[in-house]
Amino acid sequence: LEAMVLARNEERDYVAEGPEILRTAAKTCGPLKAALDLWKDITFEYTSTDTPDFVEVPTGSN
Repeated sequence: LEAMVLARNEERDYVAEGPEILRTAAKTCGPLKAALDLWKDITFEYTSTDTPDFVEVPTGSN
C-alpha cells in the first residue's frame, strides 16, 4: 500500500506502472512477495451481478 501511495504522490501513472511498482516493493517485503507469487495468475474480470437496492418512483410533487 505504501509503495502505491508513494507512486501516486510522485504523480506516477500507478495504474499502468502498478505491477512494476509492486514487484519493486516486493524485493524488500517478504509478505508482499509471497502475496504476489500466490496471486500472480489471478484476474478479476467479470460482469457485475449487483442490482439496485431500490427503484426510484416519481411522486408528482416538486
